[in-house]
Amino acid sequence: MLKLFKKKERTNHKLTLSELVWFGFNYTVGITFTANFAILINKDSLNLGSHMIWIFLVEGLIAGTCAWAFSRLSRVHPGNNGAAYIYVRSSYGRFWGWLISFLQYATLPVIVSSQIVSMIRINFTDPSSFLYANWGVLQHLGLDLIGILIYGLASCVLFLGMAAFKKFVNISSYLKWGTTFLLIIATIILFVMTGTSNWDMTTSHQQLTANNFSQAFAMCFFFFLGFETYSTIGKNVRNPEKNISRSLVIVMILSTIFYMAVTILMIGAVAGNFLDNPNLSIFKILGDKAHAQWLGIIGILVMLICTISLKSNAGMQNALYSGAILEPLSVEGYISPKYKELSKDNIPFKASRLNLIITFSSAFVWLILPDIIGVIVDTLHPVYKDGQLVLSSIVNYGTLTAEAGIIMVIIYVFVLSIAIKLSIEKKLKKNIFEIIIWLAATLFLVWQFEEWLRSLINGLISGANLIGKGGTDTTKGISDITSNVLQLVYLIASIAFALIWYFAYYKPMQRKRALTNPKLQEELDSEFRVKDDWPFVAKNLQNEIENYLVRNVLINDDDKNPNYIIAKNVRKELLMSEGEWREDEE
Repeated sequence: MLKLFKKKERTNHKLTLSELVWFGFNYTVGITFTANFAILINKDSLNLGSHMIWIFLVEGLIAGTCAWAFSRLSRVHPGNNGAAYIYVRSSYGRFWGWLISFLQYATLPVIVSSQIVSMIRINFTDPSSFLYANWGVLQHLGLDLIGILIYGLASCVLFLGMAAFKKFVNISSYLKWGTTFLLIIATIILFVMTGTSNWDMTTSHQQLTANNFSQAFAMCFFFFLGFETYSTIGKNVRNPEKNISRSLVIVMILSTIFYMAVTILMIGAVAGNFLDNPNLSIFKILGDKAHAQWLGIIGILVMLICTISLKSNAGMQNALYSGAILEPLSVEGYISPKYKELSKDNIPFKASRLNLIITFSSAFVWLILPDIIGVIVDTLHPVYKDGQLVLSSIVNYGTLTAEAGIIMVIIYVFVLSIAIKLSIEKKLKKNIFEIIIWLAATLFLVWQFEEWLRSLINGLISGANLIGKGGTDTTKGISDITSNVLQLVYLIASIAFALIWYFAYYKPMQRKRALTNPKLQEELDSEFRVKDDWPFVAKNLQNEIENYLVRNVLINDDDKNPNYIIAKNVRKELLMSEGEWREDEE
């Protein structure tokens, strides 16, 4: 693995294909997705059981279809920072480009909040663990504050420069995957020791309905997010026209295989009642079966290192990607021009600092504010189970992953529609099969959004009905209403803010600029036009010619014949014609 990604020293610190896949897989995939099994597989909850295996396959196919649309669109758009923003802006105009870019950015604070929860909170809330934070009603609030602090420190690594950034990301990646490997080995051993008993129990109680499928899809689609985020950093990637598209497909395939395989192992090893963090249970159960209690203690420490390194890795990458989303908005004037400034490594430091401020503000909305409400609810209406205080779960990991996933569904629908539109117009190479699968994915995602909205409304109604019953029902009712209102309000508020900002700030400024400096406005608009995919075609032709040159020499026993000379000159012209997409030959 180390040899695969080891590169010779170079002054250009842009990401190569192997580095982009490595970073992308690290950003997209992690072991904390099992935290949702407490809701998805438990017999007292949605109880989907082994259905989760093929659901992950469906998730991967839908995400892969969206990734392929991004890949195809990257060929006919400028390789600047922005991705979805550039695609929508080029085809649907300024307003829709701004709205989609703002929604894309709005997912990051939710993602960050989910990462903070999975980094600290879920590791310290198991009463049977020696890591248990027995802080009463202040438990969630205290743990989330610690998580925000650690996440903020990890995000600041970006300000040390791209070389240092890549080094720290790699170190955290090795820690993350080293400890994840130990967990997978422990899960396999426990699966073998347990036999088929867990599988039999799970499949005998599982159930599948349209409603619980949609809830599972919304909660787990989140774990395929990331490709649209790291595809925004065109200026930080070597030969982005080729490498971004390739990396998207590779990462989606690897992600799907990983999630399906781990789900199979987890059901066989644990099943029954999954905890908030079943990863901690693996080593504890294995230690009990092997009569080695020390194994459970060491395993918990291993998983703590795994989780913190995993989320620190995500925090560092979020700092880069979020700045890359803000920077093109500054270029066109949606936000202050100072945020378009780039360092020598093409890092938008000022935009990244702004993002850090927004991140902390959003963490207050998604974590601290619900925690404070939870403290009040648990103080006024405490709930006990087996003598242990049960804390309100107003915003949990599943709530956050579902919110981020559903916002990205909106963005993906727009991008898919553009891929379909350009294909029909023959501005992309027309392929009937691609159009069909893109259309099918679009309809599926629209259905998922409708199901998510229906679920929120039903949650509000059921929560209101519980409040009047008193006791634990009142506590649950308050939690359900707060959670559903927060999810709905965040999406509505994001769209409302984007509308107000566009018409109150950007439009007047844009009209003034068009009158006073029409040349500048024309230059800005020129960056958002669909271009032909000649560089991609030229690269394919070069590959054909390179293969021919080898055959030519073998057939003619020399490289002086007329055909060889013609082919070599054509290849040289093709190479020169790539312009900004030309890749340095090493």
